Amino acid sequence: MKKIIKRFASFILSIMIFLPSFPAAYAEKVYTQNDFVHAQGRNIIGTDGERLLIKGMALGNSVFVNPTEPNPKHHTQNTFKELSDLGFNCVRFYINYELFEDDSEPYKYKESGFEWLDKNIKWAKKYNMGIILNMHCPQGGYQSSGGGMRLWTEKSNQKRLTALWREIAKRYSNEPTIWGYGLINEQYVPLLDTMENTAEQYFEFVKKLVKEIRNVSPYQAIFVECLCNAKDLSGDRSPYWSWFVPENTFPKIDDGNIIYEFHCYSPFFFTHQNTEWAGTSGITMSYPSSEITDAVYESGWVDCVYSDKIKTDSGWTYFESKAQNITDKYNVVFPALEAQGTGLSGAAYFDDITVTRISPDGTKTTLCHYDFESGTTADLYKWSSDGTGQMSISDNGRNGGKCVKISGTNTSVILSGKHFVMKNGYSYMISGYAKKENMTGSPEIRLDFAKALKIKTFNKSYLNSVVKVYADYSKKYNVPLYMGEFGVILEGFKDGRNGIKWVSDMIDICVKYRIGFNYHAYHEPSFGFYRNTDSQLPDNKNTALEKLFAEKLNQ
Repeated sequence: MKKIIKRFASFILSIMIFLPSFPAAYAEKVYTQNDFVHAQGRNIIGTDGERLLIKGMALGNSVFVNPTEPNPKHHTQNTFKELSDLGFNCVRFYINYELFEDDSEPYKYKESGFEWLDKNIKWAKKYNMGIILNMHCPQGGYQSSGGGMRLWTEKSNQKRLTALWREIAKRYSNEPTIWGYGLINEQYVPLLDTMENTAEQYFEFVKKLVKEIRNVSPYQAIFVECLCNAKDLSGDRSPYWSWFVPENTFPKIDDGNIIYEFHCYSPFFFTHQNTEWAGTSGITMSYPSSEITDAVYESGWVDCVYSDKIKTDSGWTYFESKAQNITDKYNVVFPALEAQGTGLSGAAYFDDITVTRISPDGTKTTLCHYDFESGTTADLYKWSSDGTGQMSISDNGRNGGKCVKISGTNTSVILSGKHFVMKNGYSYMISGYAKKENMTGSPEIRLDFAKALKIKTFNKSYLNSVVKVYADYSKKYNVPLYMGEFGVILEGFKDGRNGIKWVSDMIDICVKYRIGFNYHAYHEPSFGFYRNTDSQLPDNKNTALEKLFAEKLNQ
């Protein structure tokens, strides 16, 4: 017996001696950059070493209605199979920080959140799909529309977000199914003295996040969005809109594995039409549309049709213009709100502005309506001869709502609105409310008419021009791009409004420029591929979208 034991021990020893010469089949895998989806110049490279085009679908995960607990009714394992069969290769997985951390116990992370994420990783792996984690709602609140400004005003929230990202990245540093980390969704920052300083607060924080993630996760890609917007916390100023171009809003990060992200919902009045929370109530439009997006005008002054004062109610005066038909002279019409001499302490307020088109048979169509309840100035453009004056959103609107405010000028300030191509034989009118406060002059509401030599309208060429700005940035700096969100609200698929064509054109353009893309969203009432409430299992599928995805994504 002793001899048998001795021989067995000798055998085991001989195996141990020769183990170093065996393939490391039983050793822990040593990962390299090539095991992960990563950036390489303008390209995104897959785990097979080939150029990868991200074709993604957003999983919203009920980040707003149920942020603290996983929602198993939002999507299931079958979701990943369905999306894979349609040709998607990735999901953009929305996160609310509350899934992992309670405000009452900061830095104490809930395993339930990670268990839900682990389950989704398992499903994605089964159907050969990737996951991009997107911090849709960080500490301090939802960023989009400027609602979560405490991320910037309370530095403790930045520390908590940094720590959370570090924890997530540490846990999944060896998980190639996680394609990357989307740091902050559609971020707003406080408006500072200059636009450069305004952007820098975002740039500095992003660089800190990248550094902390890289300390624990060297190989996953990091998705960095361009600065979305700025909000004046005093309510007296508005950002300089023409400044928001990729050159100014993308941070320059010294890391070779950054994927630069932007979102595209252009034109906004189409993708978000007839939606109260978006400020587009009552507005519907089709794609393509002859409505104007840009124009080159003849020199000289345009004709104006001023509204007459109709009545005064509690300081608000109702204005309404006569219907005007001058299509023999002009081809473009647009609303204009004018305030003269507000001074430093005065202001002019405007609310419920409506532009109406009247057909030869008397049928009235609302072209646009501004109620400002969304808290944004939509597509209004401020102009003054000397550059003075501010445009902002005020809570001093009619019936306790919001309105637009002009202040801070001794000259005339004009807010120019959405432009429309005029139809022969049709007439146009404008109506709305205005009031003044400590002004030497008066507010005015009018329609402006102009002769455009060149008109750019809402069509595929227009969409191409929007995306090309980012494509040019990608080429200039040799960095990859990702359209992290695009989509059309439910209203855009109704009554022949051609939401399907918009989506189809947008996919074509992304493929043309080698830009990865992500459709928003899989399951929600407004933008959803499935359009029922996400407290129920997915139902009410957009079958037209399903057919389009199957055709486009499997090419």
